[in-house]
Amino acid sequence: MTITILSVLFAVTLVFLALSRMAVERIETHHYLQRADFFQRYPVQQGDIVFLGDSITDGGCWEELFPGVPLKNRGINADNTRGVLERLDDILRPQPRAIFLLIGTNDLPWYTYLNDRAILHTYNQILDRCRALAPDAVVHVQSLLPRQRIYAARILRINAHLETLASRHGYPFINLFPAFADRQGALRADLTNDHLHLMAEGYSLWVSILKPYIEQLHNENVNSA
Repeated sequence: MTITILSVLFAVTLVFLALSRMAVERIETHHYLQRADFFQRYPVQQGDIVFLGDSITDGGCWEELFPGVPLKNRGINADNTRGVLERLDDILRPQPRAIFLLIGTNDLPWYTYLNDRAILHTYNQILDRCRALAPDAVVHVQSLLPRQRIYAARILRINAHLETLASRHGYPFINLFPAFADRQGALRADLTNDHLHLMAEGYSLWVSILKPYIEQLHNENVNSA
């Protein structure tokens, strides 16, 4: 009798989780299409600096964080490596000056899981496409940020491969992980309220790391003018 009750409770829990996940995916899909439609209507311009990624990028008010810099925020909540690859051509065709790429954390959880080989294969396709369509654009490959501690070892492993991949393509690699991680490899508690997304202090730290790269791009534009 006890086993039967437990089995029923387990089945009910699975159904509830499945329905909840379907509801979340429906909201995410609607948001994705809304953002993608907006980006098509208001495209990247030649010479723009593009911040490309998922909700972590999406959450940054980059125009305020880097005032006076011609940039576009092309982050979309819940996006992953495959999603970026699918929408990449519209970003590259106008010939942006540079791209700051941060993508891959949404490929890690069980409900959207891709193995490391698949993630890196798609990432390689992204960088190949960047070189083919916008050969003069500087793609800054940013490491995955930490999240919960259980992801730490895998994120460090992927980041090591991303550094190698960036070098192979001739792009700079920006290792954000050490500055954002605590001693256990989790996202620092003072930078987040959900173990994944950044509070204002997290974006301030991010800006301090990216500032030299942005300044270099600005100086190069001034010198070439």
